[in-house]
Amino acid sequence: MSWLHDLLFGATVGHIVFVVPLVIALGVALGRIKIFGVSLGMTFVLFVGIAVSHFGMQYIDTTKTKHFMNPEVLHFIREFGLILFVYAVGLQVGPGFFTTFKTGGLKLNLLATAIVLLGVLVTVLLHYITGIDMPTMVGILSGAITNTPGLGAAQNAYANLNGDPNVLGTAYAMSYPLGVVGIIFSIILIRIIFKVDINQESNKKPQATSESITSNAGATADKHIDEPHLIPIFVGILLGVVLGSIPVYIPGVPQPVKLGLAGGPLVVAILMGAFGTKFYFPTKITKSAVLMLREVGICLFLACVGLLAGESFVKTVVDGDGLLWVGLGVIITLTPLLIVGVLAYKVFKVDYFILMGMIAGSTTDPPALSYSVGASGSDKPSIGYATVYPLTMFLRIMTAQLLIILSAK
Repeated sequence: MSWLHDLLFGATVGHIVFVVPLVIALGVALGRIKIFGVSLGMTFVLFVGIAVSHFGMQYIDTTKTKHFMNPEVLHFIREFGLILFVYAVGLQVGPGFFTTFKTGGLKLNLLATAIVLLGVLVTVLLHYITGIDMPTMVGILSGAITNTPGLGAAQNAYANLNGDPNVLGTAYAMSYPLGVVGIIFSIILIRIIFKVDINQESNKKPQATSESITSNAGATADKHIDEPHLIPIFVGILLGVVLGSIPVYIPGVPQPVKLGLAGGPLVVAILMGAFGTKFYFPTKITKSAVLMLREVGICLFLACVGLLAGESFVKTVVDGDGLLWVGLGVIITLTPLLIVGVLAYKVFKVDYFILMGMIAGSTTDPPALSYSVGASGSDKPSIGYATVYPLTMFLRIMTAQLLIILSAK
């Protein structure tokens, strides 16, 4: 029965191929469970990965270091999953990316940008107040605003500086659960503060055009995937990795800035979705293919982040500053959303339903969008979400990376 032992506990490729799908399957299944009407969805894969890693059998490598699984292989799967995810997101939002910058779309994107930048400012201030190192704070920030691609970009940047990217993954996992709850809570709190009447809001017309809804953009009604669909996927990924690897030197910045494995494919996919057909490049990819690419990518990424962070997660909670990280995450979540949310509704007169979607989109948080649509009984939140999502995603990836690079000595 040695083959079974190697499959369950061995340091083999078969062991990894067995465990990663197991983590994903359990995580997706458990993520469907709703608590007070809110579910973590795909992100529950992260917590299953942490649990499996913590309680799993370990092996000792050639450096006499204990690991549950081969970290180098997990690093590869993690980065490849991230590339698939952000590339699929880029293909989805690309066709409508530039059309959102009209009257309504410009205002919403400026407000969403303010949320992003204020979150970065709060993170920096907490870094100086608490003395917690910046990589850990970036991990807390990424979890607090539920932005996985930003986490991936920051981990990649920190690894290039010879740091341990698992530190960010652990901090991310600490702050993520209350990040999901906090985003939804901010939406509810704004409604309470201004005594918003849902029935009255339902009679208002959207302030953003339907052109802003980009969730279905770039997809065709084809019933199957054939070879031409594979060309833009893999050529685009190739070009994205090349673009993400190009260093950009900025005066005063100690390290060159790169789009990285998250930003490069995202930018290329957006450009392909927006302009590919004009240059006769085959970009018609089925909606089902793009969605499958996105979900497989995020599941692979989250599973590996959990498996890599699980070895130190419980120790951080029990003996470390895990609870402090959770508290800081709550501050990072609520402060920007409440400040900008109040200004958006009171000063800029943004429709409350649109505002719900804008808040969810500014944190790239699907559970918050799901709650908003259900609570409003309207598709208006989807307009706000899709209008700000592309720019927000790009800013989240870049700012997370810049915080890591600028903090390097």
